[in-house]
Amino acid sequence: MDEHELSQELQRFTTRFTDRVAQATEVLEHSPSQRVRDEALRNTLGYMSSAIEIATGPDPEIDLLDMVVFVRLCRTVLDKHWIPTLYGDAGLELSEAFARSDIELANIAELALGASKMEHLADIVGAWLGDNPTQVRVEGIRLADFASGAARAAADRMIEARGLLSSVKTASQAANQAMVLVERGLFLLHRMPSVWRFQARLAAREVLGDSIAQVAHGPEAPLAKISQRGRELAKSGALFATLLTIVGGVVIWRLARRR
Repeated sequence: MDEHELSQELQRFTTRFTDRVAQATEVLEHSPSQRVRDEALRNTLGYMSSAIEIATGPDPEIDLLDMVVFVRLCRTVLDKHWIPTLYGDAGLELSEAFARSDIELANIAELALGASKMEHLADIVGAWLGDNPTQVRVEGIRLADFASGAARAAADRMIEARGLLSSVKTASQAANQAMVLVERGLFLLHRMPSVWRFQARLAAREVLGDSIAQVAHGPEAPLAKISQRGRELAKSGALFATLLTIVGGVVIWRLARRR
């Protein structure tokens, strides 16, 4: 695949992945446990925002490696930590969503990079998991992080990770890059509203939790202030989303004109 084809493939994968995760999380959202509901929403927001961040990165081949690392780490931690300690059987649909996505992504990566590099990458991911068995927040881990750690025992794997990164071809023609930039902008405009909805829901829950705590523990119930705070948050969130959409549209229009 060339840079443009790989970028499109990553975006299509990300769309399927985020839709699967959002659907699978609905089961957890109906859990009678508030902790399950809150953690599921927080984790889902991390999954979706990280996937979109990776898919719109500057180099599609590096992005592909990072996406493989992201999906493998999140799938492993989900199966070994979140399901047995919190989600239970309600998390099985989410586990299946990650399993399907992992297989799809492996097929894309083998076509783009070759089977030998994928085996090499799988070994590095497995070694990192072995060295970090208690790490349960892995949505922000990228391949470059494997190459910049300070643990002496992992020095050989860091060198391997650096070698894998340095072997990835960067750059292509300017016209092709312009097309990729425009398509990334359109992809963001289409996918970011779903992330904003999850962010708004999480923010609303946190505000509600803070408000309940104030009512329960304060000498007086500041209900008017609580209500005003909620309204201000909703207005600022809506304004922020609108501004981002306008700015994104202007950027895409300017890029399209340059072509």
